[in-house]
Amino acid sequence: MNNLPQELVDRISSYLSQNDLKNTLFLSREFQCAAEQYSGAFSDFALKEDNADTFLETYGARRFRYLRNLEFRTSVPALEWDDEADDLPPCRDTAEELQQIDQEFTRQIGFLFSTLKAVETRAGKIYGPGKIELTLYTPTRAVDRDSYCLHRIFTSWRVHLLSPETLPVLMSVQTLIVEHGVKIQYRDEPDPPLRKLDLRVLLDISNKMPNLNELRCNIGGDEWTPALTLEEMMYTAHDWEGPRRDTRHDFSKALVAAALPCLRHAQLNFIHPLSKADEIDQRRAMPNLVKPAIHDPFSSSLRLLSYQLRTMNLRVVADETLFWPTDGSTPSWPNLETVSVMFHMATPSGAWYFQGLPNIGATEGFDITDESYPPLTPTDNDTEADDETGDFEWDGNRVGAQYRVRPNNKTLVPFLTAFAKAAAQMPSLKEVALWSPLKFSASDVKEYEGHEDAEKDGAWGIAYNKPGIEAFSTNPGTDFSGARQIWWRVGKWRPDPELHDLFQQIGRGKHGEGLEEYWDEGEGLGPRDLFSRWDSHRWYLLP
Repeated sequence: MNNLPQELVDRISSYLSQNDLKNTLFLSREFQCAAEQYSGAFSDFALKEDNADTFLETYGARRFRYLRNLEFRTSVPALEWDDEADDLPPCRDTAEELQQIDQEFTRQIGFLFSTLKAVETRAGKIYGPGKIELTLYTPTRAVDRDSYCLHRIFTSWRVHLLSPETLPVLMSVQTLIVEHGVKIQYRDEPDPPLRKLDLRVLLDISNKMPNLNELRCNIGGDEWTPALTLEEMMYTAHDWEGPRRDTRHDFSKALVAAALPCLRHAQLNFIHPLSKADEIDQRRAMPNLVKPAIHDPFSSSLRLLSYQLRTMNLRVVADETLFWPTDGSTPSWPNLETVSVMFHMATPSGAWYFQGLPNIGATEGFDITDESYPPLTPTDNDTEADDETGDFEWDGNRVGAQYRVRPNNKTLVPFLTAFAKAAAQMPSLKEVALWSPLKFSASDVKEYEGHEDAEKDGAWGIAYNKPGIEAFSTNPGTDFSGARQIWWRVGKWRPDPELHDLFQQIGRGKHGEGLEEYWDEGEGLGPRDLFSRWDSHRWYLLP
C-alpha cells in the first residue's frame, strides 16, 4: 500500500463511501490524505474567536486545500439593563454607541481577515491559494425585551467598516456571500435583532479579495415596513429614510475605488425576504432616494459593475441607469450570458412603475431632510409610540393596501427602453428575464370595495432566449427553438412600436431575423412562480 502513487490512491478513494473512507485512514499517509479530501470532513468550518487556534491547527497545512466553505457571524454587545437601576434604559442609540458598534464590527472583520491570512501564509507557500466560499452574516444584537423598548429592536443606523484599506489581502476567497444574521421572513421582530449593514461593506471587503469570482448577498428586506393598523407601530418599525438613502450613495462611492479583476458572477438580492416588500401600504409616499443626484447613483454603480460579468441576478430598487448611462456613451457587455433582474414597483425617486385606480395613493416621492434620520435621544413621538405598542399583536393587524398592478407608462417605458437598448449590446446573451413582483390585496382600500378580484401574488415581466437552448417557458414556447424567443407576460399591456422594435433587435445581429413572440391573452396578474422558478434553476436563491 505504501508504494501506490498518490494519483492512484486518490482515484480509488473517490469511489469509496464515507464508512469505507474511515477504514482507510490509517493504511498509509497517501490514503489518509485521500480520505480527508473525499470524505468532506474538512470542507466546512464556522470560524469563531474561541476556535481560532483550532482553525489554524486544522488548516495550516495540507488540509487548507480541502476547505471550501467558511462561515463567520458578527454581533455587537448585548443590550442588558440592571433592574435595580434608578433611571430608565435609553430609548435610542447614542452617537457614542454607534461609534462603538462600528469599532466592534471593524474589530471582528479584522479578526476574520487576519486569521484567514495567517492560514494562507502558512499553507499557501506549499499548497498555493485555496478555493474558499466565505459567508459573512450581518451583525445581530441581543436585546433584553423586558427592559428596552421596540426602538432598540428596529434600528436604522447602518453598521460601518472603518479603515477597510488596512485589511490584509486574501488570495483564497473565490466566492463571497453576505446574508442576514438571522432569518426574518417568519417573524416581525427578529430574534436576535438585526443591525443593518452599510452596503459599501460588500465592495470594501471584496476589494481585498483579488481572486473573487462570485459575489452574492441576501439582505435588505428589513428596509420595508408592512402595512399595519396602528400608526405608532408603523413609526416604530419603519426604516428611517436618511440612512437608507446614504447607504445607497456610499455604495456608489465605494465602487470608484474598487478593483475586482476576477469577478464574473453577481447574485445580489437587496430585497430579501421579498415578503417584507410585498406587504407595504402602496398608498403611502415613498422616499426620494436619488436626490441630490439627478439619477440614482446606486443603479448606475450596479451597471458599471455588470460590464465585466458573465452572469447577473439582481433584486433591486432601480431606475433606467441600471441599464443605460446618461452621458451619451454606448456601453458594452461583451461576456454577459445570463441575466435576471427583479425590480421593485417603486422607483428610487419615489415614483411608481405600476398604478391602481386613478387618484389613489401618492405618485411622487418625498424629499429626505435632516428630519429623516433617527433621533439620538428619545422624543415625545417615541414615548407615545412606546405607550401604544407595548402589547401590539402582529397577527390580525395587517392592512390590505396592495393594488398597484397596472403599468405606469410614464416611468415604465423609459426603464424598458434602457433595458432593451442594453440587451442589444450583449453579444454573448443567452437568456434574460426582467420582471416585477406584484400583489393584489386591497381589502382596506375603500375605492376597491366590492371589487371582485381575489387576493393574488403575481408578476409582470418579459423574458428572452437565444436559439437552441431550453425555453423560458413551453406553455407557450419551444425548447431548443431554431429562432429567438420573447415572452411578454404583461397582461393586456402592449409596447408602442418604437419600444417593440428595440426588443425585437435583441440578438438579431448574431442570430438572424427569426423570432417567435408569445403574448398574454388574459387579464390580471400572471403567475409569479414562472419567473421565480426560472431564477431558482439558474441560481441558488433563498426563499
